[in-house]
Formats: sequence, C-alpha cells, structure tokens
Amino acid sequence: MTTPVDAERAWQDLQRIRVPQERVYDEIERCAHGDPKAIYITAAVMWVFIASMGLKLPAWGLWLTLAAYVGVLGSLAVVYSRRARMRLHRSRYSWRSFATFIAGGCLTGGTILLADHLADSLALPCPSLITATVAAAVFVLFTGPANRWAVSPLRERALRGHATQAVHGEADL
Repeated sequence: MTTPVDAERAWQDLQRIRVPQERVYDEIERCAHGDPKAIYITAAVMWVFIASMGLKLPAWGLWLTLAAYVGVLGSLAVVYSRRARMRLHRSRYSWRSFATFIAGGCLTGGTILLADHLADSLALPCPSLITATVAAAVFVLFTGPANRWAVSPLRERALRGHATQAVHGEADL
C-alpha cells in the first residue's frame, strides 16, 4: 500500500531541515577557522611550563609547577568551551578528531624530546628556552591546520547520512 507524495511539500520539508543544519555546520567551520587566541594562549602557557622545567626546581616546586600548568590548561578549556556557541554531540566527533589529538600529542612530545636532546648535546645556552620555543612553535603550526582538517568532513558526513535516510525512508525529525 503506497501513499501519494506531494513533491513540493517534500522539498519544503527537506529545506526546512537542511537550512538550520547548514547554519550549524557553518558555525562549526567558522569556529575551527577563526579566533586563534586560544591556540596562542595555550602555546604561551606551554612555553612558560617547559621553560620553567630548566630552572632545576626542587621536587615540591616541580609538582607545584605541574599542578599550576594543569590548572591553567583546565581553566582555559572551561572558559573557551563556554564561549563556543555550538555544543557538538559526541557523535559529531569523527575519527579525525581523535587522530588529531593523538598526533598533536605525539608531535609536540617528540619535538620537546628532540629539541631538548639537541640543545643539551650541542651545549647551547638556556636549553629549556630553546626547547620551549621550538615546542610552542610546532604546536601553533600544527594546531590550526589540524583543527580545520578534523572539522572539514562533518558537513559531508551529515549530508551522506541524510541521503541514506531519504533512500531508506527513515525520518530524522
């Protein structure tokens, strides 16, 4: 048993759903492309932490510095997540988001280890400052393009999902 479908009504319903969804993806992409202030603040905090590791602090000073670093990064995460106008459901994070996070950690950590080893082996003055500068620069250069790469397929994936639902007759209202 089939029911007649009004093509004009179906098209209007599709547009009613698609237009707000496009605005959501436009906002997500805008957030990934703009406002590099959070990246620079995070890099500056990381620079201060890595530079302070070269001060030969006692054990309690090291732990205090580490606690302050984690606290400042946590507060930055809270402040910037509250500023975001869009809250993504966990299903909107793709494998690219997790790959970006893991690759960023590996790249930044590897840069810290490599720069520290090179600065020590070459007996450069102020090796912790050199390590901090190189690590912060790599972080800034990696984060922007990586965020854009991680967010870019969200719109295409959503459109493919709606096309699949339309073919199978599923409604997502």
